Amino acid sequence: MSNAGKENATRPKILLLVKGLGLGGVERLLSQSVPHLSRASYDYEVCYFTPWKNDVVGAFQEAGIPVHCLDVRSDWTPKAARRLTGLLTRNQYDLIHTHSPFPSALARILAPRSTRALIHTEHSLPGSRRWVTRAANRLTYRRCDLVISVSRVVDEAVHSGWPRPRRSQVIYGGTDDKIFSGVDHHSISGVRSRLEIPDSHLVVGNVAHLRPQKGLITWLDTARQVLETNPETTFVLVGREKEPGYQSLLESHAKQLGITKNVRFVGFQPEPYEFLALFNVFLMTSEFEGFPIALVEAMAMGIPCISTDVGGVREALGEDADLLVTPRGDVNRLVDRARKLLEDPAARAEWSKRLAARARLTFTIEKMVCELEASYAEVLG
Repeated sequence: MSNAGKENATRPKILLLVKGLGLGGVERLLSQSVPHLSRASYDYEVCYFTPWKNDVVGAFQEAGIPVHCLDVRSDWTPKAARRLTGLLTRNQYDLIHTHSPFPSALARILAPRSTRALIHTEHSLPGSRRWVTRAANRLTYRRCDLVISVSRVVDEAVHSGWPRPRRSQVIYGGTDDKIFSGVDHHSISGVRSRLEIPDSHLVVGNVAHLRPQKGLITWLDTARQVLETNPETTFVLVGREKEPGYQSLLESHAKQLGITKNVRFVGFQPEPYEFLALFNVFLMTSEFEGFPIALVEAMAMGIPCISTDVGGVREALGEDADLLVTPRGDVNRLVDRARKLLEDPAARAEWSKRLAARARLTFTIEKMVCELEASYAEVLG
């Protein structure tokens, strides 16, 4: 056997298993991890279920990482079980790392004996999913050799009312500075022009899937009150509709509030960073979160942030959290925080520096991958 063959024979095979490869926070973390993976130490492959969620497939393929699509359009079907069983049996993975609740439970049930380790990352609170997936996870959770939580809040939920995994740890998601390097003044100016935002306006924005979890009715209610005293402000919402009809509901609500001329729904954007760079304030009004990657990206880009006090938001903001978070659904407090930032350029500049420094020091994609691969070595060892 050649030296290359010997290396391949001894290098553990890792399968990253996820429901879809669209452009959510989980998928962005996986695709941005690719340049930092230790390919000399591990032989990576990726598998996803839902064929139309394929936005970041190219990131893996361009790096020479095999990607398998099971082409499964609904959960808990014989086809899903059959196709996943076939893949796991044929390819004999040493470690399966799951990132979605349904694939995770299915993998625990179907993983062959040759699989040496099962790791699952909890990206959101375990209770925030439908009953059949909750039941399947409860029944199979102890098969995990390690459960990684994306925040201490999620980790506490994992250990409260759920069967305890054998081991658990917290690994925060991160950002990659390189993704911001292509954003320049010209592209920001182009976005402003395209959205017909007056030059005199400050911009308050959010990047989020359009669904009730994100608290976007509260976001619009906050916008209406802010505009009463700060009319030269435009609110920009970047994101894909995740529930049919939800964008229409939001647009109708904006119309009822009389703020349509100051609100832009820009829909799905494969590269949202030039929109982020346009924001003077990042406003997040989520009902619940695991660890908000969009918020951390905004911090890394030097955007002052305001958020509801949910999930891992306090962990992201650190010692400054008390000055930037509000109780969930408290529109008056959100409005007060937004007005103070919009009316005080010096405060915006100070928060920009502080939040960017924290994000770029604490939440990097390199650090995240390093900690993940250390956990692989430990469970395989």
